[in-house]
Amino acid sequence: MISSCFIRIMTILSIFLGGLAIASGNASPPPDLKLNNLTWTHHSSGIRSYYFVDAYQCALYLHNKDKPIASIRNLEYPVAIRIKILTSMLPDKMPEVWRETIESEVTGKAFRRFQKGFFNLDEGDVLLFMYLPGEATSLFLNDKLLFKDPGPGLMQDLLEQWIGSHPVSEDLKQALIGE
Repeated sequence: MISSCFIRIMTILSIFLGGLAIASGNASPPPDLKLNNLTWTHHSSGIRSYYFVDAYQCALYLHNKDKPIASIRNLEYPVAIRIKILTSMLPDKMPEVWRETIESEVTGKAFRRFQKGFFNLDEGDVLLFMYLPGEATSLFLNDKLLFKDPGPGLMQDLLEQWIGSHPVSEDLKQALIGE
């Protein structure tokens, strides 16, 4: 019981405070994604690890890979973030930073669908946040649409978490945008 609690606590910490290893060959994200009649090209990725446990892989995808990183932050062009869960040792409670980010933009039934999806996550599951300018940010769980949030707010908040001025991890930010 105590060791199970310790592992869960370490996993939570790894997700938000842990180190980062650049994506390795055994967990490489796909080079391209086909979604919403667009081809998304892999830009960069990193794996969050803590105490030798790989928690998740975060990958950044662009519709036009030739656009500068500033255009990603400004949401001038389509952008997608793919999160692949790499462990079955996930927390029983949604991490506060995820809850705050999602709930600030998505309320009601859409947020409850996200919560339900989060609590059912397991190793190998894939979350995909996709933003199309002038349309919405969509969240897919294992290729199934959970919700669409109109406007850029949700994607702006997600990008701020990973590549903003105060990212969850500087190492992850460097892996995703090369700064």
